[in-house]
Amino acid sequence: MKIALVSCCFERGNLSYPLGALCLESAIAQDPELCGCSTEHFSYVLNNDDPKKAAAEVSAWNPEAVGLSVYLWNRKWFDLFSSELKSISKAVLFAGGPEVTANPGSFDLEKFDFICAGEGEEVNVRALVQLSSGNNVEGPGIISNRHPEFSYSYPSDLDSLPSVLLSGKADRFLKEETTVLWEMTRGCPFGCDFCFESKGLRSVRHFNFERLQSELDVLIRFKVQDVFVLDPTFNTDRERTAQILRLLVDKAPSWMHFNFEVRAELLDEKLVSLFARLFCSLQIGLQSIDSKVLNSIHRSFNKDVFQQKVDLLNEYGVVFGLDLIIGLPYDSFGSFSKSLDFAVSCKPSNLDIFRLAVLPGTKLFDNAVSFGLEFDHDSPYLLKSSPSFFARDLKLAERLKSAADLLYTKGEACMWFHSLCQACGMTATEVLESFWVFCPDCGKMEYDGDRLYSLQDDFVRYMLKDHGNLLPALLSYIEFHQALFFLYDTGDSPVARLWYDPNRLSLLDEMNIFEFAQKYPPAKKQQSFVLYLDAEGNLMFEETR
Repeated sequence: MKIALVSCCFERGNLSYPLGALCLESAIAQDPELCGCSTEHFSYVLNNDDPKKAAAEVSAWNPEAVGLSVYLWNRKWFDLFSSELKSISKAVLFAGGPEVTANPGSFDLEKFDFICAGEGEEVNVRALVQLSSGNNVEGPGIISNRHPEFSYSYPSDLDSLPSVLLSGKADRFLKEETTVLWEMTRGCPFGCDFCFESKGLRSVRHFNFERLQSELDVLIRFKVQDVFVLDPTFNTDRERTAQILRLLVDKAPSWMHFNFEVRAELLDEKLVSLFARLFCSLQIGLQSIDSKVLNSIHRSFNKDVFQQKVDLLNEYGVVFGLDLIIGLPYDSFGSFSKSLDFAVSCKPSNLDIFRLAVLPGTKLFDNAVSFGLEFDHDSPYLLKSSPSFFARDLKLAERLKSAADLLYTKGEACMWFHSLCQACGMTATEVLESFWVFCPDCGKMEYDGDRLYSLQDDFVRYMLKDHGNLLPALLSYIEFHQALFFLYDTGDSPVARLWYDPNRLSLLDEMNIFEFAQKYPPAKKQQSFVLYLDAEGNLMFEETR
């Protein structure tokens, strides 16, 4: 039997690692009844490849079965692909992936011969074995016109599944510029209603440590520079987390970057100290700080504990970002603004802000009517309005998101934004609102490098036009950090023109800018400082004449 597997990645480059299809490809190759089949993996890119032309290419290979790996963001692409394929090919068409699991009722079973819900390795293999043997395709997780009853399929023993890295199936995707998705664990102990995990298998299942050791060797051999650890909550098990971090600290090259999704409340000093020794960044789901909002989605939050944990990350110099969601039940523009102000006060390196997606397959989707949520019923299922977050307020929140994306996150403002807020006498939200007024195209235009830095400087001058005495200190503080980020990003030594010695500027990390400007007058003219790293990686600077 000839089996075509089709993936569609988000973009060419770092987001082009089709993990779902690779898992199935590896499982087919391992199965004794399917390993003799001819299997071809056709990989496409969302905005580069025409789905109709892709269907023609797959059809020309004359497969007997075609499997699609469908996600929220490639659903529309695959809708076009599948319609075209059915018009030109008699191949059995099936699909799996998160979108199938979340919203199986939206798939036309006149078009698809069957779909597979849940974690797909075992259920898809079982279906293909039945198909190749001429038997009815049926069983847990398999949905078809003959068997329309919905069910999930989850492998209880992850060690029975083949590794996409060790099987060699991922080799052609292991490139230096690609972000590789690495699974260490499946499942999440938390049940936040907006997440797929709210109705999934709540037990946490681990891949064994020896497997992870071998997979790390593969990543090193292929010189993969960026690894996204896919675990929903990496640090659920403190001892296992510490064991894995020690492995990465000991074996991973200094140029290999890791991204982890963690629960802040589960961090302790031992784990934070290990993260600090690794080239990595953490992403933390804050979502909201409003107790009524969080209670509605069964999410716990202790503001004091959370603050203690992020303070620990900042103390150890661990890079981390925070997620916020616009429009959860009972959320409003006011409560979202307070959450945004708190998030900025934590000094994350990045803010990832999302409008609520009411995803089929979640508890929130089931309760959407009772909450009065109006949302798109096609992918990506975004909120349109709620009783507490009107459509016009969602637009205002989206403006804040655009402003934060450019000024704060892309502009790497985490180290100096607090001083700008102090100087303006404004909250973070008010500063971001002012930035959107100053630069209303901030969500549309591309700003990079020097152009973005110049935009930041112009905005600061605009905001402090009535506080000129603060400008030398604040602009010097900003330029120093702009140069610092440039140094760490590129390795090249920048020259910063400052009104103050860098050691003096470091006082602004803790000192109020009004007190600083009053106590320390600027130099009579700007001085030039070159920044560089010594042999041990320590930051150094020298004044140039």
